[in-house]
Amino acid sequence: MTLLASLGLTGVGAGQAGAAPEPTPRPNVFQVPPDLDAQDFALTQDSALAPDGGAPTIVPNDRLRAAGTPAPSPAPTPSPPSPPSAARPCAAMAEQPVVDGRPILAQLPPAAAFRVGGINKQFWQNPPVKDPTWRLYFWSLRWVGPLVRRAQADDQKVSVEALLQQVARFYVDNPDTGKSTLGWDEGGSLRRLETLNCLYRMTGDSRLPALMAKEVNVQFGPRYYGPPYHAVHNHGLMANLRVVDAGTLVDRPDWVQRASARLRSESGLAFTSRGTSYEQSSQYQAINATLWNDAARTLEAVHPGDPAIAPIRAAVARAYHVAEWLTEPDGKIVQIGDATKAPGRVATGRTETAFRDDAGGLIVGRWSWKDPNTSYYTVRYGPRLRAHGHHDKTSVTWSTAGARVLVGSGYFSYERTNPFAAYQRSPESANVAIPVGRQLDVRQSARLHSATLRSTRHRYMLTDRVYGVNHSRSVDVDHPSKTLIVADAFPAGQAGHQIWNLDPAWQLVSARGGAKIAIFRHPDGRSLRIDTTGALASAVRGSTRPVAGWNYPGPQQRVAAWQVKVRWNGGTVRTTFTVR
Repeated sequence: MTLLASLGLTGVGAGQAGAAPEPTPRPNVFQVPPDLDAQDFALTQDSALAPDGGAPTIVPNDRLRAAGTPAPSPAPTPSPPSPPSAARPCAAMAEQPVVDGRPILAQLPPAAAFRVGGINKQFWQNPPVKDPTWRLYFWSLRWVGPLVRRAQADDQKVSVEALLQQVARFYVDNPDTGKSTLGWDEGGSLRRLETLNCLYRMTGDSRLPALMAKEVNVQFGPRYYGPPYHAVHNHGLMANLRVVDAGTLVDRPDWVQRASARLRSESGLAFTSRGTSYEQSSQYQAINATLWNDAARTLEAVHPGDPAIAPIRAAVARAYHVAEWLTEPDGKIVQIGDATKAPGRVATGRTETAFRDDAGGLIVGRWSWKDPNTSYYTVRYGPRLRAHGHHDKTSVTWSTAGARVLVGSGYFSYERTNPFAAYQRSPESANVAIPVGRQLDVRQSARLHSATLRSTRHRYMLTDRVYGVNHSRSVDVDHPSKTLIVADAFPAGQAGHQIWNLDPAWQLVSARGGAKIAIFRHPDGRSLRIDTTGALASAVRGSTRPVAGWNYPGPQQRVAAWQVKVRWNGGTVRTTFTVR
């Protein structure tokens, strides 16, 4: 008899075969999240959206067992108390029983089902799916947790043991060689430690602490994603939270102290003084704010009265403030850097009309915090590309009259060989100007030269040498007339292209090569007129060769959208967008 396990948040489907055959239900197939960080965000989203910036809802440790199920034995009593974030990895449970005596077939689409206990060295080291996110999930062992939780809740000791043996075999068949390969990079390790913490919390199994130590060693070595090897990053933060949790679970105060010290020292390096995340992504703005909120709560749990707690919470409050700015009038986040069209952090009681952070390279403007038809815009500049940012220096997004007009590409995947992922990171997916025949210099930054704010009109001037030649851009947003004017200048004789990416809702009415006007219509009946002093070079939608004209509302999701390209032969070009 066989149990076919479809793993993740939806649980397990069971089928039986015997002397009297019974119909086999279709398995519940769980689509593995294309981005594990996005999954972390989903688990912390309550905090990001809470009007008071409160903490996310945490599943208490005692709810990791079904009602009436005896507590695991032996199960140490953590001292000091376990950090509140520790229960999250165990928040899911398989819906159907994991019955003793039946082989367990795990199914992680698109791979064929594999048998728990039958994964050999070759399978660990050469998994059947090339996608890096699939492999990250597979090597993280996160798929084991829901099965163990259900088997333990049903007192299926044989199944629990089979699953724990498979976890232990991972370290025998795929040991750490000191390199960031085969799941032993920092990201895979921190997620596997998360799994081990969860399993230990549920079972108290004596084999797990030694495995946890292997993962902690990764995070205390040169693979750690944080100072002094790398800039402060959410991966390093997550690793430290997992190490503190592990240390409290298995009574390793040295782990707790070392990871806590890193939380203290790195907390002032995650955000600018105004609260903008250095990771250059509107979605990771909320993710980092929530994670650092968890860090403050973790420090409070293990070091009550720690003087670092208050400064961290002040930084988190500023970060949530910026997350409010990064929420469009439609209630979802603006797509800057790696960002989906996720729900934002809505604020209605504010009156400011512009936010500027030179250190973070971010300008945001809006004329109302309540009216969904208000004009809203962002401008990117500042430091070189980092973390989850895109090649978007001097780029603009713009919404007005209840519709998004100019948008960023969003997030498709991290797979380096995928052409749609490559497009997501390219300058052509941002609303920028590109000089013909010049190469992008990723080391360059962009500078805000001037800003003029009037009651109904905001104007900015930016300069850069991102392509090795002088470039200036003026951005002029007029709220009453629902107009955006962008002017770009390269040296005389240097031809260039303006790239404009429209929201997928806009439909082409008229445009032709060489013309100076293009007209688009929105499903709500509004029209968009594009006037330029240059000439329309192209208008493409959903092109695959080359990839162009796409928006990514979510991981592995692509929606065709119009991309308009304007060409001019040097000097200044001015393009005007008007919504009626």
